[in-house]
Amino acid sequence: MIGDNRRKRFSVVPNLVAMNEERREFAAKVRAARAVLGWSQAELGQRVGVTQRSINRLEQAGVDVRRSTAVAIEGVLRDEGVSFEMVPSGGFRILVQPRRKRGDRD
Repeated sequence: MIGDNRRKRFSVVPNLVAMNEERREFAAKVRAARAVLGWSQAELGQRVGVTQRSINRLEQAGVDVRRSTAVAIEGVLRDEGVSFEMVPSGGFRILVQPRRKRGDRD
């Protein structure tokens, strides 16, 4: 309303729905990548430097993922040739490329 001097209210709480969706999407990607690679949660955790329990909680979308952990997971998966492509209608595709040997150049 024009001339309305009431304060507009807004939430300082982040958009929890969006945050939960991001968690679920990341969790699904990690589970899919592990399945493709044939890795256990413990094996992924060892390669990333976290516990099996941490991977389990992440895959259940029960915790916010630290940026450093997400970057480490993405790096390990990329080194193994696993990446993701977002689908315009929603969801993602998993892409698997032959694993690069150490010393190979692009």
